[in-house]
Amino acid sequence: MRKSVFFVATFLGFLLALPEDVSAQYYRPQARPRFGHRHRPHGYVGGQLMGFGVAHQAASNYDYLGSGGGGGLFGGVRISPYLSIEGNWAVTYHDNAYDPYDYVDAFYVMMFTADLKVHIPTRGPFEPFFQGGVGYAYTGATYGGGYSGDEATVWASGPTFALGGGVDFWLSPFISLGGRLLYRGIAFGEKDQTNPEANYVSGVSLDVNATLHF
Repeated sequence: MRKSVFFVATFLGFLLALPEDVSAQYYRPQARPRFGHRHRPHGYVGGQLMGFGVAHQAASNYDYLGSGGGGGLFGGVRISPYLSIEGNWAVTYHDNAYDPYDYVDAFYVMMFTADLKVHIPTRGPFEPFFQGGVGYAYTGATYGGGYSGDEATVWASGPTFALGGGVDFWLSPFISLGGRLLYRGIAFGEKDQTNPEANYVSGVSLDVNATLHF
């Protein structure tokens, strides 16, 4: 009995003698890590399918671009839990919305942008973000058999920008699926066809994507 009391007293004395920051770990709950493995600095690449709804075309005698869809590739670096730098390439194909261009089967728009993404880190699988970028775009056409003139490869080109946001769903620290909604503006310069005016095209793109993280 005396030995039991001695051991209990010795153990209690040992705990009391420990510094507070050392003894606290034995009975205080430990804080969870603030960020997970996916928030580490790393590179990534991905692909996307995109729909592009053309809302308005300004400063043009006619609106020749209808809404369309396509796809693209992207890659970037997550430099912190909150920020990523990303490069995007996308091409979309659009209906011919101008009847006199009956020899044009469809138009295409090629876009290249450098983007900044602002993440909102979470502990769950869903992680939202905001995104904005600037770059360069150009448009051209595919022709039907009834056109006998010189086929222009590029009709117009100019600066472009995108602004919006989206959400990523993380399947693992290395694979994510996502979607984003972006407002897009393209300031096309003069075309080498019959219209001498510039044409500002504005619209909204919606894409779904898959990303591989290194």
